[in-house]
Amino acid sequence: MDPSNPPKQDEPEEPRFLDFPHLPDNASLNGKPLLNKYSSTLTRDHFAPGAKAMLYAAGIPDEESMRSSPHVGIASVWWEGNPCKSYAPIWLTFDQVLDLAKTVKDAVRKQEMLAWQYNTIGVSDAITMGGEGMSRERQVF
Repeated sequence: MDPSNPPKQDEPEEPRFLDFPHLPDNASLNGKPLLNKYSSTLTRDHFAPGAKAMLYAAGIPDEESMRSSPHVGIASVWWEGNPCKSYAPIWLTFDQVLDLAKTVKDAVRKQEMLAWQYNTIGVSDAITMGGEGMSRERQVF
């Protein structure tokens, strides 16, 4: 986008992607394919002792796991500040959503991968937007 050329701003741009350093597609260790193609950039040949200490404290069991295990992120939409749909029997409660993410994390660990659970942004379904129609959106009986 060129701020000095307003007509050009309306033209679509070509998509741009970042090219992260990573292992080649056929990378292997002891005859087994390496699954940590991208996370290896952060975990392999790491010389930052502070970062290593943080990863060990967070649960990485050993040096070999840090170098060769894939790091898998498990997103969990869990936020107590959004009561929307928590009253409906067809929806999961907030605790059930958190427990589901923990179950996924355990399954990832059983596959000898490093599982990192994180929370996503909490989104409300417009109750807080202030519109008149939204004041009647959630009827609790």
